Formats: sequence, C-alpha cells, structure tokens
Amino acid sequence: MVCCRNLDPRDEGYATPAAMVLALALSLVATAMVARSVMTLRLAKADLERRQVEYVLDGAHLAAAATVVRGGSGGPYRWALPTDAGFAEALVESEADKLRLSAAASLSDEVLASFDVVDVAALKVRLNQASDAPFVEVSSLDAAPLWRECAASLMSSLGTRDSYTPPRPTEPAAAPSDPEALPNPPDWRVGETWRVRVTTGAGWRDDRIVRFTGDTRHPAAVVKRRLSRSDGGQGRCDDILANAG
Repeated sequence: MVCCRNLDPRDEGYATPAAMVLALALSLVATAMVARSVMTLRLAKADLERRQVEYVLDGAHLAAAATVVRGGSGGPYRWALPTDAGFAEALVESEADKLRLSAAASLSDEVLASFDVVDVAALKVRLNQASDAPFVEVSSLDAAPLWRECAASLMSSLGTRDSYTPPRPTEPAAAPSDPEALPNPPDWRVGETWRVRVTTGAGWRDDRIVRFTGDTRHPAAVVKRRLSRSDGGQGRCDDILANAG
C-alpha cells in the first residue's frame, strides 16, 4: 500500500484547515440560499395578499359607485360598506364641489398649517402652480401625513368653488325598488367626476378619482387610482375640515 502523505497522529479525528474552509463556504452558500428562499416566499405571500385586497376593493368600488348612482341625491357620502373582507369605510365626494386650487392657495396660513404643513408659503406656491395643470393629485403637493390624508376632501384640480363650506357626509339613500322611479336611470351623473375612497378594516385604502359613465355594467371609469395602507379613517380629518371654512 502506497501512502502519499504521512499524517501526524495529533491530527487524527480533526478536520484539516482546507476542509474547514470548504465546510464554512458550503454553510455560507446554504445559508444564503435559505435566506433567499424565505425572502421569495414572503414576497409571494405579500403579492398574493395585495392581489386578494385589490380584488375585494374592485368589487367594493363597483358597489359604492352603483349605490351613489342609484341613490340620486347629492353628496358627500360616507357609510359602512359590506365586502368579502368585512365592512369597509366608503367615502364619496363630488370633485366639482371642492375648492379650486387657486382658491385653496388663498386660504389662511392657520388653515393650511392645521394639516401639519411645515412650509405653508412653499405649499401656496405649489398650489398656484398646480392650478394651471390639467390634473394634479392634491395629496402629492406636501409630505405631511395629515395633508396626504385629508386635503383631497377640501380641494381638487377639478374643483369649481371659490369658497368652502364644511361637508356633512351622509349615508346614501336606499334606491327605490321600482326601477322606473329612479331619477334619469340611464344617465344619472353622466360625465361627473367624483372621488371614491374605500378603506378596509385592515387599513388597505383604494383612493380613486372616477367619472360616471351612465353604463349600468361599468358605472364609473377610473381617472386616477392610489392604493396604500393607512392606520386610520376619515374621522381624523373631520375636525380639520370643519374648521377650514
């Protein structure tokens, strides 16, 4: 028997330095693969949850738009809307009934500061600049959380008002059981642009600007949509909006 190497008796039962390095490298590769697999699994679960939420919110938006169209009375509206994920808060507001952005820029510093805006002067400049644009998402004009949460109920690029009256959201009236009793059933609100926001109990929020079409199968066409997570509903905005007039 030919032996290529004489082993030191003291090394018996112990890994050589080369074997230790190889084992360490293999363990690092295995750890990285496990971590990658866990990350992929988490992303897949998050994507599945988001898709399920979007499916639920799509149905809730269709129900909310249909409820407003059938109701036939003026807004704004706020009510608890049943969905496959439990009750959600629906908020529906006419964009035309809000302040135009140029008028919003003339609001007092105190009113704008109540939205936790730090640099009110800079915000007024942005409001004046945005008033010349065809459509600007109001919530994007300042980073303050309360502004992003509440300002879109006060003003809009599609607003037509020069003065502000605090809104009093109500529940939409139940539709008449007789279709012939509906006001202008084929084209009620055709061409009107409204904001429809649905917030689930888990905090998922689907905020859309829609235009009513008059089509009973697709009553509202989406102009703008923003899906986000929120830790509260419209209630935190009520006091701010009530004092903005």
